[in-house]
Amino acid sequence: MKFQIPIPLPSSLNRKELEIFHSLNQETYGLELARKVAGKLKQHPTRLNENGYYVGGGGLYHSHRDYCGIGLYFFEGKFTLGEVNDAMGPCPVLITFDEEEEFVEWLANQSDQSMSLMVRNDHLPFNFNNQTITKIRLEYFLEEEYDPVWNSYGAYVKKRKINE
Repeated sequence: MKFQIPIPLPSSLNRKELEIFHSLNQETYGLELARKVAGKLKQHPTRLNENGYYVGGGGLYHSHRDYCGIGLYFFEGKFTLGEVNDAMGPCPVLITFDEEEEFVEWLANQSDQSMSLMVRNDHLPFNFNNQTITKIRLEYFLEEEYDPVWNSYGAYVKKRKINE
């Protein structure tokens, strides 16, 4: 695992953000979910073409204008966590994993709370817990009808809440 830029610590959050941080789900995602996510990421790799455009369309990300949060990709042969802007990413890359098992173990041990910190330090406090990876996003990514468009994700979340 290689951290490309420093990830903020809870101590960098203000009092209100700390309250939010402590209210987030601390249950880890687990190996089963992490393995499924890794498998799907590998099925649809993302790369840069010779013109510097992202191609492949794979990955877990939000697709809308401006800042789109954090995404997961199999990018240029590595599992990658990175920022997404204007539905393009990962740029900048935050963390890379050379080995699938390393990525799976890391993701399995994450939670909505820990992932709320996966933003660039220079973006705090604005992007803390803003479109970060969550368990519901991981589960949606595994759905056959997954679509990164923001409205599709919103419809999925609404449907889940109605069915609970």
